[in-house]
Amino acid sequence: MAHGFCDCWIPTDTDEEHCGGHTPNLVGCQCGDNEGGHGYSWQWEDTKESDSLVTDRDILFHSTRINGTSIVKGKQSLEPGMVHYWEMCVSSPTFRPDVVLGIGTQDVSLGQCANRYVSALGSNDHSWGLMFSGRIQHCGEQLPYWQNISQGCLVGVYLDRSRGHLEFYLNRKGLGLAYTNVPVDPSVKIYPMVCSTGSITAIRLNNCTSVQDTLQLRSFQALAKKQPDQVSILRQIPGFRATLKSYWFLYLLFHYFE
Repeated sequence: MAHGFCDCWIPTDTDEEHCGGHTPNLVGCQCGDNEGGHGYSWQWEDTKESDSLVTDRDILFHSTRINGTSIVKGKQSLEPGMVHYWEMCVSSPTFRPDVVLGIGTQDVSLGQCANRYVSALGSNDHSWGLMFSGRIQHCGEQLPYWQNISQGCLVGVYLDRSRGHLEFYLNRKGLGLAYTNVPVDPSVKIYPMVCSTGSITAIRLNNCTSVQDTLQLRSFQALAKKQPDQVSILRQIPGFRATLKSYWFLYLLFHYFE
């Protein structure tokens, strides 16, 4: 099982039971928050279809009762022709069943599993998910991908809508390409999503960004992956500093474990 991202305090079951329905009270740690310094390109959407309490970046699933599976999605769709990256902190004990992080199209109904206890994301061809067990799922097929996700982990999602690629990161370590069949068709809207069947499950959106797919992006991506030390030098040059600032997440991911 993977260890947490940092050594900060994380809530216990007792803490969660006494949180009073306010998710910020559950997440004192700010490690990884808004790493790029540009604000948040999207936040979670609060809808009546989901049995959850949503406060911008925080989700508290099933805060008053457990009644099937709750699904929450982002307010904005993830545009085609762009590269998207976001990270979420898992602040709840992860023995709880069927917590899945991932993406889904506009055809995913947030209330489709309201009376059933299932791993909803990835259960059909409209969604793709990473389960707390470390398995990935699409079209109902579960495949081994990584080890269990533990409390305090930082889970990153890298979506390339130009190529249709989806990859997950755990504590900023790449886990490898998960799927290559995400729609690139502009008519298909894709949203970040999370689902849970467990009571008082807390998830925080730590950061998110979206950038246009350009030759400049791909060049920086290749350089950051193969020669992160050279990127560090470029970041000190005034003419490059502003440009590379937009690609902070690529440098962060490839440089973090150097």
